[in-house]
Amino acid sequence: MKLWILAGVVLGVMTIPVLAADNSEARAPASCMMSETMTAAVQGFLVASSSISYHGTLLVEYGGDREFIAIDVDPDSDQNGLKRLNQSAEPMPRLVTARHHATRGPCELARYYSLAIEPGSAVAGRATYRLSARPKDTLRLAYVMNIDAEYHVPLRVLAASPEGQILERYEFADITLEPKSTSSNAVSSESAAGTSRYFLSSVPPGFTVIDEGRNPVDFIVLSDGLASVSIFVETQPRALPSGEGFALRGASLAYTRGIAQKKLVTVLGEVPITTARLLAEALRQRSVAP
Repeated sequence: MKLWILAGVVLGVMTIPVLAADNSEARAPASCMMSETMTAAVQGFLVASSSISYHGTLLVEYGGDREFIAIDVDPDSDQNGLKRLNQSAEPMPRLVTARHHATRGPCELARYYSLAIEPGSAVAGRATYRLSARPKDTLRLAYVMNIDAEYHVPLRVLAASPEGQILERYEFADITLEPKSTSSNAVSSESAAGTSRYFLSSVPPGFTVIDEGRNPVDFIVLSDGLASVSIFVETQPRALPSGEGFALRGASLAYTRGIAQKKLVTVLGEVPITTARLLAEALRQRSVAP
């Protein structure tokens, strides 16, 4: 969600890319009582990740901490460049693999979020509109976003818990944007990563499995159109005690739990701990590995 790659960077982990949701607009109702202005604004935001190239400097604030990140994103490339400007005097760029999928439509998103639009203030010298997405349940976070009026890229984002606690804010100090054609040489996740040896017996409402594989470890990726969450299953050298652990950094949650056969489950993403627990509890091993 948001910058489509930022959540893993803030956590300091990016083993598997966080992806946008698959196209399930065909299952959405023909009309969801949204105005033409709202529909166009939301649709523009949802497709921007696969059609707009941008680079700039981002300020990220969470839990009293703040840092600057230089970002270079190109949807025609399979690599995005990141530099954490507060870590060293001459930070080395970090390449992050990006895979683009068609996003859900506005009506599908409106099933699980209450959407509102209003004029926004200027960000990084550019005109914006403000898009609010407030969850209709406790399984996802709330977002208030200043979206670029021309290219629909989020320039300022505030993420909050379902209870209204502000978790994270980020904002571009400067940005350059350019429209691009969608990459046509992307490798499908199934052919690149295979099929995970694990599956989910149930999925929280609104979420859809959009990727899975077993390289470098078994993983499953889900999205509800805004938030993305990844599940990893790793083999541990010794049996783990029962129980759970979690770390919250800004809007990004890292939740862990030991399961049978010396396995460790890790859930990473922009979701409340309730959602992470549901996903960990629903994880099942396939009877016959494909």
